[in-house]
Amino acid sequence: MQLIKGDMKSEALHFSGVAKVGTGQRGAALIISLVVLLVITVIGLASMNTSILQERMSANAQNARQAFFAAESASQDLFRKLEPMDSSSAEWKLALDALDAGIRVATTPQAYSGAGSGKVATAELRYLGEATLIEGHSFGEDIETFRQRYEIIGDASVTGTGATSQVIRGVSVVFY
Repeated sequence: MQLIKGDMKSEALHFSGVAKVGTGQRGAALIISLVVLLVITVIGLASMNTSILQERMSANAQNARQAFFAAESASQDLFRKLEPMDSSSAEWKLALDALDAGIRVATTPQAYSGAGSGKVATAELRYLGEATLIEGHSFGEDIETFRQRYEIIGDASVTGTGATSQVIRGVSVVFY
């Protein structure tokens, strides 16, 4: 192979590293990269909106759960105060007042202070009428008793969120 000095100059000029691009292709790479950037931005915004929605749904579920637990606690608190059957207690006066008010008449709800900050909870007692005997169960039939049915209604809400809950519990009471 023989190299001629003149040929090397022409070869050096031909492969100088500068690509010659046609005039119609000068902005194609820029446009393609901008389109790819736009697609990536749209995907990022969509995933961000999805995560914000999931965060809101999670907060709503947590607030609803807190409202439920506060309502359950309010009804359980009233039930525990009724359980000793102390006829001189304020809770039993509430039960007798509900009996006097009539069947399913709403009574004044009792505020429950143990719900925690940011929550409002109440418990209410409603009279449902005289209890009927279950077949096969005497339920104290041989002694002078009054069998009454009540329902304890616990209501709660988480302030500022709109989350509310109501828990209803049935209670049968035998007065001797």
